[in-house]
Order: sequence, then C-alpha cells, then structure tokens
Amino acid sequence: MILKKAIQGFVVLAFPAVLFVACGSPEKPDSAITDTEVTQEDVAGDANENVNKVQDIFYSVPSPMEMASLLKKAGAEYDMSLLNDVKKVNDYTTSRSQALNLGIYGANLSYASIFNQNQESIIYLSCTKKLAEKLGVTKAFDDETIERMEANIENRDSLLNIVSETYYMLDAYLKENDRDHISAMVIAAGWVEGLYMATSIAKKSETPDEKLLHRIAEQKISLQNLVELVEAYNTTGQLDEIQADLEKINNAYSQVSLEKSKATMSEGEDGVAIIGGGSKNPGMSSETLQNITKVVSEIRSNYVS
Repeated sequence: MILKKAIQGFVVLAFPAVLFVACGSPEKPDSAITDTEVTQEDVAGDANENVNKVQDIFYSVPSPMEMASLLKKAGAEYDMSLLNDVKKVNDYTTSRSQALNLGIYGANLSYASIFNQNQESIIYLSCTKKLAEKLGVTKAFDDETIERMEANIENRDSLLNIVSETYYMLDAYLKENDRDHISAMVIAAGWVEGLYMATSIAKKSETPDEKLLHRIAEQKISLQNLVELVEAYNTTGQLDEIQADLEKINNAYSQVSLEKSKATMSEGEDGVAIIGGGSKNPGMSSETLQNITKVVSEIRSNYVS
C-alpha cells in the first residue's frame, strides 16, 4: 500500500513538468485563432493523456527493488562484488556524479535489502543519505527514515517497504522542486545498475535462468520508455550524455525480438511491485546478451569511476 501511494504521488507531481514540456511552444495571437475553439474539456483531455503517458512510462521502468527481487527469485546468490564500493561515496563531487551514484547506491541498497543483508543495507542507506545531503534532497533520507530502518532491521517486509517508499519519495521531491533532470539521472542510473547486476549474474552461468534472461530481454521496452522520460526532461542539454549512453544500450538491444504489450503492475508475495505484460516470447541470442553485458558494464564503470 505504501508503494502504491508513493507511485500515485509520483504521477501527480510529475504532471506539471510534463504539461510544461507538452505546452512549451509560444502562444499564437488571437488573430491566428481560426475556426477551432479550445475548450476546457479539450485541455482536461490533453492533461489526462499526459498523466496517462507518464504513468505508462513509469510503470514500464522497473525500480531497483523490482530488479533485485527478480534476481533473488531467479536463484541468484548474494554477491557483494557487484555493488559499488562504499568508500567511493566521498569521491563524487559534481551534481552529475552525485545524482548518478545516488541511483546506483539506491539500487545496491535494494539488492542488499532483498537478500536480507541488513547491516549492509544500513551502510548503503548511509551512502545514499550522504549523496542526498550533497544534492540538497535530504527530505527523503531524514533521521526518521534512518531510525525506522534501524528499528525494522530484522523485519524484512517492513524494511522493504521503507526502502521502496524512500526511493519514490526522493523522485517525487525532486520533481516537486523543479529538478527533473536530477530525478532523470537517478532513475536512469538505478535502471542501469539493475541491468548491470542482472547481466553480470547471467554471464557467470553457462545456463542462465530462463526467467532472468526473459526479464533482461524485456528491458528493451523499459529502455524505450526510459529514453522518452529522459528526453522529456532534457530541456537544457544537461542529459545529453545520459541520452547518448541509453542510445548505446538501445543499439545493443537491436537484435532482441519483442512484441510490445501494455505494461501492468502487480504486487509480489514479498510486497515488491512487479511490472509485467511487457513482451511476448522474447528472443535473445547468447552473442546479443554478451554485447548488452559489455555495453552496460562500460557505461556503469564510467558512472561509478
């Protein structure tokens, strides 16, 4: 329930920014208006369409929590070597590197939480809190959140809810304060980190889990929606490099065959939101998987360096 409310909040807060993008062209003078009369109903219809589009895009991009949950269900074992080194947290001094690694550490936090690594969850929460402070978005990582996590350290379900709530609160807070490009960086980096962990785990096995391969293939659809999201908020060129990175991944996915269908969201047994309905019978060769793995690894390495 907490997660669903947070998602609803995201959509509401994202709406003004999307509406601004959609309506950003200069207004025509009255003399240019001919037979077409724009009514309040038309405006409301366009607004609802924008909200629905944002919702569809958001539902199609898995949260770090969902990707971590998928890895565990696929039978993967916890591998700390996949996570970003916590000692690097003080090395991120630009807003770009801070935003990207806030997304990456957030994905690492989700991964550690899903695998019941409680003490490491607290450590990665500390990293995210530190980067949030540098970015001026401490609202989502305040002392109350830390205390709630520590109080629920042995209660996995509650811990997962708190982590999920914190992730979405951060995004909503950034959008509310007109820092959409920072939010886009956090979301994009969190998605890249989730894909990095999934492909890294798949690479280690001679016969990767079919469900894991299926989900990796389905990221082609998530990627298309993520590209739309980043493009929508790249109004000043601050996300050009992120767009270029996503295009590299998109090229690596060019040989993946998917039939797109409407994204859906459900809640798994562990309370984590599961996004489905993205594809039917995905096809991905081992060579394509290797290429995706290589490209994602290089981009992720650049983000954490």
